[in-house]
Amino acid sequence: MRWCADGPWRLLAAVVGVGLAALILGWVTAVHAQIAPCDPIQSNPVACENSNPGNPPSEWDIGSSSGDPSIQGFATDISVNVGQTVRFKINTNASAYRIDIYRMGYYAGMGARRVATSIQLSASLPQTQPACLTDGATGLIDCGNWAESASWVVPSNATSGIYFALLRRLDTSGASHIFFVVRNDAGNSAVLFQTSDTTWQAYNTYGGNSLYSGRHRPVAPTRSVTTVPSPRATTPSLSFSAPSTPWSVGSKPTATTSATPRVLTASGTVPSS
Repeated sequence: MRWCADGPWRLLAAVVGVGLAALILGWVTAVHAQIAPCDPIQSNPVACENSNPGNPPSEWDIGSSSGDPSIQGFATDISVNVGQTVRFKINTNASAYRIDIYRMGYYAGMGARRVATSIQLSASLPQTQPACLTDGATGLIDCGNWAESASWVVPSNATSGIYFALLRRLDTSGASHIFFVVRNDAGNSAVLFQTSDTTWQAYNTYGGNSLYSGRHRPVAPTRSVTTVPSPRATTPSLSFSAPSTPWSVGSKPTATTSATPRVLTASGTVPSS
């Protein structure tokens, strides 16, 4: 008789336990759903930044090309820490153009957000740069002899990631991009995202040569890049803030580059000095 008496009570206890667990799970899920990306409990600067409204691609996208050949440039450093200055060297015959800075990210599917506008130019226009340095024996093309055109001080509270400067002529609306990475060396992230900048340079044909065009030639990072794809959030090589990746909603990635600016050899490696 005792077994018969205990049976219903055990069944009732099991039913109550399952119901209580379901209530707790529902409460936890509801509370978590109410936590905004920028709430202190979330403590994720990348998720917080990516929750901001973005700018439509019609404003900044230049398609799959390398942009207008009459306005091209590069950053003297592919990677800068927060608080540091990124410097641009630009070659153009335009008498007027503007520079806006964007960060790539999800931004409700927009793909990028403008973080600075109308960067002040430091050069007189038009700024026709000298011919890039060349090495006839190796085919190396190096535009490091260009003069500086403008610079931007990265805010100390900037979120790490891939950024680009949008160069746009005011007469023809011709445009091009200059990509660079903003790091946070003081960050403590569980995820590290490394850009493919050495690959971009290996296939970069600016000036006529690349690591793979004709016979193998060394390439220098100090020149405009013709191989970086359009910075949409769906671009495979630049999609680290797309919603399908975990760090757009949970963890905190730290962005970095694959190498310091040095010449790539024919074998695709970076010399040690």
